[in-house]
Amino acid sequence: MAAENPVQSLLPVEGKLYAVLLGAVIIILTTTVPYLTLLNVFLFVGIFLAGVISLHQTIMRFQVQLTFREAFAFGCMAGFAGGVVSEVVTFLLMEFLHYRPGTESLALVIDWALEMAKGRPELQEQVQTLVAAEKLALAPVSLSFTDILMNMAFSGFFYAPIAGLGGAYAVRRLKRQAARG
Repeated sequence: MAAENPVQSLLPVEGKLYAVLLGAVIIILTTTVPYLTLLNVFLFVGIFLAGVISLHQTIMRFQVQLTFREAFAFGCMAGFAGGVVSEVVTFLLMEFLHYRPGTESLALVIDWALEMAKGRPELQEQVQTLVAAEKLALAPVSLSFTDILMNMAFSGFFYAPIAGLGGAYAVRRLKRQAARG
């Protein structure tokens, strides 16, 4: 019986590290920078784009072909790393600068909802729910070490598949472009 040799990725270690770090940096930016956080209001587009951009740039920079599975895996790693570090950055911003990322984006969405609900009484209950959510979001918060660890784990595991799908989409898009010539 012949020993099976698993197929190794053609991407060098520095390419893997590049993909993960670039994706993580983009996630950190889209989850902490004012108004960039608005991207994630729309089905976590910022996280998805982190996977797309990081894998697209990695493939182009290192000139390798990746399978959908490899791209998904690298996107997941970037999403996990980005989610974990994003929570650390968010905690530091809240603790030292008293800034909670995303509050300005929430205020914009609530202002938009209030504008849309003018003259439409059937939407008033939903708008009031949003206003109550804004008050909760702006309330002072105190996080224990366990809370921070739980937030890091949740964000990492939640962002991982979204960024992974972005990575797989990057491969799909590049393969379509290559097929067209």
